[in-house]
Amino acid sequence: MRDRRSPASPDGLSRRGWIVLVAATAAAAIVLLSVAAFAGGSPAGHARADQTAASPSSHPLDPAPTPLGLPPRPTHTPPVATVPEQPVGSIATGACLQVFPSPWANAYPVIDCASPHIAQVISQGTLPQSASAPFPGAQALNTQVGDLCTAPGILDWNWVAVWNEDVQVELRYPNSAAQWASGDRAYECFVDTYSRHELTGTAVAAH
Repeated sequence: MRDRRSPASPDGLSRRGWIVLVAATAAAAIVLLSVAAFAGGSPAGHARADQTAASPSSHPLDPAPTPLGLPPRPTHTPPVATVPEQPVGSIATGACLQVFPSPWANAYPVIDCASPHIAQVISQGTLPQSASAPFPGAQALNTQVGDLCTAPGILDWNWVAVWNEDVQVELRYPNSAAQWASGDRAYECFVDTYSRHELTGTAVAAH
């Protein structure tokens, strides 16, 4: 699973890799190793099955304990919005987004998570820095928000297992000095797939 953090374009990510289970023994070994990593550390660890070079905007995460492989793509063409868009600031955690051009869009069409969708808001909040705090820089904010968005208890790892390492977390935060100076401290966390695969169900862990 990947975590894309910076405002780089969607094309800036490395190509995804695939886990190939060549024999039953190899499959069992991979599952055991994944379960051990999941049990011994937090789901938001620093290992992944795909070891291809990642851009600076990617953050490696542990795959789910039992990767099942990517399901068939529901459609062969990118979806288009069929419902009105809502401003990003009014969209609640858990909302599923019918289309998702990038984490930096001003608005998204929200639909029921049982319907095919491209992304979901898995967490959001306000950064703790005061209004007078100096701009820490995009990279520092990228790290801070990335830790918030991948904290334990946010993602449902059984859901992630279905989509395997194609899943990525994308971040939104005040990434410029001007935004920061305006007092903007909001951040949002989205989950989608590198391939822009249509998803179903919710990725948010039950509480």
